[in-house]
Amino acid sequence: MAIESRDLTVPKHRHRANPYPYHEGNRSTSTHPRTIEYEEEVKDAGRGEAIQGLTRDVLIHRSLEVSPNGFITIVSIIQGVALALLAQNTFEKPSVLVVAQSVALMMIFVVVFYFYLTMSVMLRWAPSFLDSFLPFAIAGLEIPPAFFLGNAAGWSMWLAALWFVIVAGLWTTAKWSPPSHFGRRRLAHTRWHQLQHELQLSASCGGFAVAFCGLLAAAVPAGRLAFGLLSTLTVLVTVGVVVWRIEIRSAQIHSIYRVHRPPFN
Repeated sequence: MAIESRDLTVPKHRHRANPYPYHEGNRSTSTHPRTIEYEEEVKDAGRGEAIQGLTRDVLIHRSLEVSPNGFITIVSIIQGVALALLAQNTFEKPSVLVVAQSVALMMIFVVVFYFYLTMSVMLRWAPSFLDSFLPFAIAGLEIPPAFFLGNAAGWSMWLAALWFVIVAGLWTTAKWSPPSHFGRRRLAHTRWHQLQHELQLSASCGGFAVAFCGLLAAAVPAGRLAFGLLSTLTVLVTVGVVVWRIEIRSAQIHSIYRVHRPPFN
């Protein structure tokens, strides 16, 4: 008896390809299997379109790139204005007191820029409004003393205000610089905080001494020249101490990471 057999290699149920095309809204009428061609979606980076999506790595990279350059740029622009005013007012009436005050103020410009340059090498963080405000406050206070050259009382009081604002800026830097900035090196973090406390002490002493000289110059008109010169000497000594401590502590921190950076190199 003959038995009708079927080809066992042919499956009983065939699965059709998805009858819907790639683009919605166009339903295919064919029931035969077919190949779907997927088109690569190309976005036109037109107005308002992002050229780089925000991710964790991108956010960190942008913060690292923008923060130090922004601080240095702000300080440089404001100090450029202050330096132009300082040169204009110095050469207009170059007395002994004016020259001494101009030299002292010029050294403050250099030290403020030097500190921000050192801090941008040591620290990286996501900037806040306070980080944007402090450079304007500190560098902006370098401008008024240029208008009081030759005036012992006025110049000294403005310099005292500058020193006290610098103390506040150093306090915020010490407060928001946790050990994470220095990796696993706790000693580097300790050295950095020691530097901030030393600079705060130096700036505070300098601010009080300059303010005292300014008050004496206002109270004793006959001794304005002497008190003015004493005030400029106080500023120069304070600047020298600040540079000395930054150089020593920076060299110590670099040595912890085995980077040869001797002080005053």
